Amino acid sequence: MAEMRSAIVTGAGAGIGRAAALALAARGWRVMVCDIDGAAAACVAAAAGGDAVAVTADVTDEAALHDVMQRAVEAGPLRAVVHCAALFPRIDLAVTSIADFDRVMAVNLRAGVQISLGATQTMPDGGALVFLTSGSGLTAAAADPLQRGFALYGASKAALDRWVAGVAPELAETGIFATTITPGAFVATPGLAGTGIAPPAGAATITAERVAEAVVRLAEDRSGAFAGQRLSAAAFGGSWS
Repeated sequence: MAEMRSAIVTGAGAGIGRAAALALAARGWRVMVCDIDGAAAACVAAAAGGDAVAVTADVTDEAALHDVMQRAVEAGPLRAVVHCAALFPRIDLAVTSIADFDRVMAVNLRAGVQISLGATQTMPDGGALVFLTSGSGLTAAAADPLQRGFALYGASKAALDRWVAGVAPELAETGIFATTITPGAFVATPGLAGTGIAPPAGAATITAERVAEAVVRLAEDRSGAFAGQRLSAAAFGGSWS
């Protein structure tokens, strides 16, 4: 009988997280649909069917995130964690506060660090860590007028890329393969809509479902070929597959 693999998807109540949870469930994974919005998580778990479980949790709460990982192990074995939870408020410098910094970093970076640290205890037989990143984290993107107000978000994603690249070799020694993945194009999600940004005419776009296909590929990879890399979902099936 095939092993029933468990996966955690944070920020799974909407957008890319939702698409990733549904795609993993369709592949036979037991998915813990984790979101701070319990009602949204429940809707996604119901849509996923099977053994999907809705979990209401704030990833900035260290104890709560630890509990989610432990619960997944009990249903286990835990083979993948996909960190999609993110905050991307559009805030100009003039009204940015240290509290804003702390809030964005807690979700986008600190939770990712905790997941990495927790994986060494909860994934003794190896697995995959997939972290959603963004083009906003690239220094070259900062001059784009569309990036105005996203300095905090971009900094958090740049830091996440660097963290994963730095710890991936050590994690790989234990059989845990960590990767960051960016959509690589504009993706229509509730979060993007909330910023008031619309893709410019002619801009490349990608669906959340297509990003999820790339996420599933990484979650199921056991070769370690992608460990430590920053990949683009838009290039999935092209420069990597």
